Amino acid sequence: MKIAFYRTKSNRYSIAALLGATEDLDFSVVLVDDKEKLKSLSRDTYIALSFMSPEAHEHLRLAKELINKGYRVIAGGPHASARGEQLLKAGFFAVFIGEAEESFRTFITRPEPGLWKTSEIIDLNKFPPFSMKHGLFSPIEITRGCPFSCNYCQTPRLFGRRIRHRSLEQIIAFSRKSVELGRKVARFISPNAFGYGSANGVIPDVKTIEELLKGVREVGMREVYFGSFPSDVRPESVTEDVLELVKNYCDNRTIVIGLQSGSERILKLLRRGHTVEGAVKAIELIARKGFTPYVDMIFGFPFETQEDIQKSLEISLKLHEKYGAIIHGHTFMPLPGTPFENLKAVISPENLKVIGRLAARGIIKGQWQRQIEISKKIGNLEA
Repeated sequence: MKIAFYRTKSNRYSIAALLGATEDLDFSVVLVDDKEKLKSLSRDTYIALSFMSPEAHEHLRLAKELINKGYRVIAGGPHASARGEQLLKAGFFAVFIGEAEESFRTFITRPEPGLWKTSEIIDLNKFPPFSMKHGLFSPIEITRGCPFSCNYCQTPRLFGRRIRHRSLEQIIAFSRKSVELGRKVARFISPNAFGYGSANGVIPDVKTIEELLKGVREVGMREVYFGSFPSDVRPESVTEDVLELVKNYCDNRTIVIGLQSGSERILKLLRRGHTVEGAVKAIELIARKGFTPYVDMIFGFPFETQEDIQKSLEISLKLHEKYGAIIHGHTFMPLPGTPFENLKAVISPENLKVIGRLAARGIIKGQWQRQIEISKKIGNLEA
C-alpha cells in the first residue's frame, strides 16, 4: 500500500504523530508539500488529507479534483470528524473520525471504504509522539482531552473530556532521542499545559511539572517552552508555583492564556467555566512574575450586545496598559460539530474600526481580519 500525505503548515504535527503510531507497519509513505504534485502520482496511491474547518474549502476543492482523476482520497482531522458522512457523499474513499491512531492502523492492513472510528479511548503511551523512522519531529503531545466544553470549540468533541497524560518516562525518553538526533528545542502540545499530570487537568501538579521540565533539561534540551505555542493555559491553572518553574527551567517569556470575552454574560453563554475577574487575576500574576501575557479574545459572537463588546474592548485596553498584555484577537468561527456551528459572526463596521485602532497601536495582534472571511466560508459550507 502507498499513501501520500498532503502536508501543510497546520497539519504537519498531526502527520508526524500519525506516522509515529504506524511506523512499525509495512506500507509506503509519500510526503507531498505541493498539491500540484499530488496529481502526478500513480493512481494506486491513496491520498490522505488532514484539515481543520477553516481550511475546508481549499481541501474539498482539491479532493474533488483528485477524485475526478480517479484517486482514492481519505481524510481525517477536525473537519472530517464533524462532517464524515458529507465527505463520503462527496466521494472520499474513507473518513477517519476523532482519534485515528488505532483506526488508521487497521485501515493500513485492511483498506476498506467508509467511516472509520476507534471505539476505545487512546492511551498516549501506546504510541510514539512523532516519527523518527520518517524523520518527522513535532512538539510532544503530553495531554489529550479537555474537561471543559466551550460551545465554540472542537477539542472536547474530537478527544472527549477525559484527561489522558503521556507518562513522564516516555516524554523524557523521546526528548533524549530527539537530542541525540540534533533536535534540541522542546515544545509541548496540550489543551492546558499547566494541567499536566493533574487528575482533573486543571489544578496544577507542581511536582510532576517540575520533574517534566527538569527532566527534559537534563537530557540536553537547549531550549524549553511551556505554556506558550503550540499550547496555552487555563486561568484556573495559573499559580505562582508553576510560573516559578517556567521562569527557572524554560526559555519562553510569554504565557498564552484564554479569556475570550470581557463580559461575564458572554463567558457563561460560551460555557468557559471561569469569570472575568478570575482570568484578570491570573493575567496579573503572569505579568508580576515577569512574563508577557498573550491573551486570547474572540470578537463577533452574534449574541453579543454593544455593552458586551464594549466590555471586551475596555478590558483589552486595560490588560495592555496595566499588565503589558498583548491581545491575540480572533473572529468567531462557527466550527462544525460544536453547539455554535449554525451561528454567524457579526462585527459592526464601527466596532471593526475600534479593533483596528487598537491593532494599529500594537495592542491587538492576530489574524482576526482574515478570519472574518474564513468565518463566512465556514458558514457557507454544506452541513
